[in-house]
Amino acid sequence: MCFSAVGSFAAAGLLTGIGTMSLRKNSAPRLRMFAAIPLLFAAQQAAEGVVWLAMNRANAAGVQGLAVTVFLGFALVVWPTWLPLSLLRMERQRAPRQRLTALTAAGIAVSAYAAVLLVRWHPIAQVAGHSIRYLYSAGPSALPPGFYLLAYAVPTVAPFFISSASLARVTGLALIGSLVAAAIVERDALTSVWCFFAALLSGLVMLAVMREQRVRLGAVVFQ
Repeated sequence: MCFSAVGSFAAAGLLTGIGTMSLRKNSAPRLRMFAAIPLLFAAQQAAEGVVWLAMNRANAAGVQGLAVTVFLGFALVVWPTWLPLSLLRMERQRAPRQRLTALTAAGIAVSAYAAVLLVRWHPIAQVAGHSIRYLYSAGPSALPPGFYLLAYAVPTVAPFFISSASLARVTGLALIGSLVAAAIVERDALTSVWCFFAALLSGLVMLAVMREQRVRLGAVVFQ
């Protein structure tokens, strides 16, 4: 969570419960990657909780640096690839699969670029209002911020409008809404705030997995 350590760990606990239920409601291998999304969000929120705890403590600089890297690793490296790939694994229809394959490739490229930034330019965390702002200590991104944001949004948001999975478009609209809300609430800490709002969407992930599971079981019954 982007507002306090207590909130971050509380959100992590809630997301762990949702993720566990999501996986238990699923028995199909093709759904597991998508069903695990809440658990990944839980780990990401826990990492930001550690960032909060270590903030402004000289003896915890190493711990904070590791937690910052983990948080940004999820936000910038994991999600651009995980989201389109998880939807690709769920997809049964040929045309959406082809588009999702292309978006997964784009996501891998975005993830690789972000990984290079994390390795070359050690990220740091600063308090921005009631949130955390993440900065690269060695300099700005090689790409213009607007272009990078677009490149990031394409593989993370667009797949939800291509997938034929249950609640995919609803989740995509919710992601867009969360991005707008995050920009309004705390533009200087966009990464932190948007990841919090996106984590709240994990409930939609669980519902989508349950619906896909019912569809699958129904198909088996009528075969």
